Parts: sequence; C-alpha cells; structure tokens
Amino acid sequence: MTFFTATLETITIRFFLMMGIIIGSFFSGFPILGILALPVFLAALTGVSFTNKSEKDIKAIYLDKNDKNKMNTAA
Repeated sequence: MTFFTATLETITIRFFLMMGIIIGSFFSGFPILGILALPVFLAALTGVSFTNKSEKDIKAIYLDKNDKNKMNTAA
C-alpha cells in the first residue's frame, strides 16, 4: 500500500463509489450507514494504491511518463 500513487481514474471511481454509498444509505432509510463511506473518502483523498509495486518501480514509471511528456511538448 503506497500513498499518493493512485491514478486520477481510480480516484474518480472512488469518489463516485463514496457518493453512491452515501446516497444509497439515505434513500434506504439508514443514514448511519453513510459512515461506511468514510474509508472510501480517505482512500480517495490520500490516493492510496493497493499494488505490490516497490518505490523504485513507481519512481521509474513516474520518470518514464515525464520523459514522454517532455518529448511530446518538444516536438
């Protein structure tokens, strides 16, 4: 589990999941179940990634993406 490595797509999905939990709990008549959205909110806020990649792999992927972006803007 590493912090701040989740993609924007993952964070967006977690946001919609959190909102679904909250809205579903209020529509079902059990607003106390909205508390179950807290872990999803915290996971989205901190950008937690639940993969087994090491820090070295993550940095290599990040640097590789930056190099590609630089090449696209230079051309």
